[in-house]
Amino acid sequence: MGVWGAGLVGAPHAELGCGGDCESCARLRSALRYALDDHDLESLAAWDLSTRAGLPMTALATHYGTIDNCVVATFDELSEELYRCQVEAFAGLGDWHMRFSSAVVAVLQLIESRPGAAQLCFAEIARRHPGIRARRAEARQRVVRLLAGEHEREHGYRLPDLHFEFLVGALYRSAQDEVAAGRGPTRVAERVRELLALLEPVPA
Repeated sequence: MGVWGAGLVGAPHAELGCGGDCESCARLRSALRYALDDHDLESLAAWDLSTRAGLPMTALATHYGTIDNCVVATFDELSEELYRCQVEAFAGLGDWHMRFSSAVVAVLQLIESRPGAAQLCFAEIARRHPGIRARRAEARQRVVRLLAGEHEREHGYRLPDLHFEFLVGALYRSAQDEVAAGRGPTRVAERVRELLALLEPVPA
């Protein structure tokens, strides 16, 4: 059983350990994502991740030291991918409202297509995970800054970050509920646009 923060036998000293950018680290992160299709975060085992990655049994200890560190690194990797997805959506056509709703749908589609992504983003266990909780807050602030900047660029004035924090929470929760109810991307996009129009009407 994986224990958050528990050290693994053979774990390297911080100054000597792997930096997390090698091929083995990438294979371990990929293995963790696929493992989350079969297990929850609290059930991950070091030997299973190493085996799935096709590496020696000591690989996780050598490269990450703890299962927890690998979980956080995997979340960071996914978070970066999701952020790039949103940046690309905002580089598309349409006004701010249209591009925002497109970004929400693009993120949900990406999460649906990636093994383990839904658990890392939505599972209650992940929400309680101390490392992910901290990283989630950082990722949310990064998205808020993106939204605020894009809004200011289009409308010519700055709104408080709190405004966008509220929008992010409300719209992504609504989109998540639509996905859970089996709605397709088109319906999800429509629902997001409807809710965004209610929460932030287009200026006359």
